[in-house]
Amino acid sequence: MPFEIQPIHILLIIIAALIIFGPNRLPEIGRWLGHSIGEFNKGAHEMTAAMRDEINRNAGSDNPAGRPDLTQPLPAVNQFCIKCGAPNPSGALFCNRCGNSLSI
Repeated sequence: MPFEIQPIHILLIIIAALIIFGPNRLPEIGRWLGHSIGEFNKGAHEMTAAMRDEINRNAGSDNPAGRPDLTQPLPAVNQFCIKCGAPNPSGALFCNRCGNSLSI
């Protein structure tokens, strides 16, 4: 058995639960615990299915997530940041890398 729990330990846990909660509340607690575990499993399966669908959708597309679309023309670079030297598209008011204000 996992965690080195032996049948005598399980029996002691059941006896302690009977003493603490009483025989009338144990079925109610068992139902609540079973319902909670079922809801957790349902949520875990939904999250896994959503992640699997997202991965499959991105794998099937021509432009997977995280990769730039190279079919679109790049914006013209007319400005360079004085602070960090990063190229910025024309008309930009702030540097894309450091956030420094660009003089027009």
